Amino acid sequence: MAHRVMIRERGSRAYYGGSVGYHGVAVAPAALLNPWLAAPFAVYLLRAAVLPGRGLKVGVVGALEVLCSLALLGTVLAAF
Repeated sequence: MAHRVMIRERGSRAYYGGSVGYHGVAVAPAALLNPWLAAPFAVYLLRAAVLPGRGLKVGVVGALEVLCSLALLGTVLAAF
C-alpha cells in the first residue's frame, strides 16, 4: 500500500493516512506471530510514514520494495 502513496496516489492525504494506519495496525499481529516479525513491520511503518512526499523516482521506490521484501523473507526464514 505504501508504494501506491509514493507513486499513483501521490499527494492524497486519505491514501497516506490509510497507508500509515494499515502499516501501524500490521505491527501488532506480526509481533503476536513472532516478536522478530515486529522489526520489519516497524520498518515498513516508518517507510510508509516518512517516504511519501519525498519525490522519489519510481525505480527507487521499486528497489526499496524489493529490499523490504527480501528483509521480510529473511526474517521469516530465520524466525520459523
